[in-house]
Amino acid sequence: MRSRRNVFIILLVLLSILLASTAYAQGNGTKQVALVISYSDGTTYTEIVTVPSDASTTVVLESADVPVGMFDAGWGPAVCNINNDGCPTDDCFCNPEMYWAYFNLKGDTWESSAVGVGNHTPADRAVEGFAWSGFDQDFNPTVEPPVKTFDEIEAELSPPPAEIPEPATLILLGSGLAGLAAYARRRRAA
Repeated sequence: MRSRRNVFIILLVLLSILLASTAYAQGNGTKQVALVISYSDGTTYTEIVTVPSDASTTVVLESADVPVGMFDAGWGPAVCNINNDGCPTDDCFCNPEMYWAYFNLKGDTWESSAVGVGNHTPADRAVEGFAWSGFDQDFNPTVEPPVKTFDEIEAELSPPPAEIPEPATLILLGSGLAGLAAYARRRRAA
């Protein structure tokens, strides 16, 4: 009788751990944001970054695998260089005719951001774009990164992100393992 109670307690603990880990994995307060970066030589870099759900684009850039140099002049961070392309952080505005233009993807069109990287909080699965660009007479950027949706970027990157099993699958796995443990215990007892 005591061994059944122990098995039952072990099963409850395992089930609780499985359910808690699933809940944490699915709702741990993170989001994924894609980056599309067009360098001055015309090459493009893409990445999907996982950050806290309340992260600004500054945090997305700082969490990316590509090095980013920023300078905060008091009104918010300015992007000086990405992967050493652009201006040094100690002279962020070294080129008065070029800068890192910042975009948000809206549907299948880039929209030049009206706020800086520190003042924008992208949504989960948002795509943020950067291009080393000049500007026209109205100060609009003259270069845009190539349009790529989150799904397109996700498909390009390998391996694809691992899917998190649904709770019912984990319960089924846990009960199967518990059944095997009980069977092995009975077999030893016989």
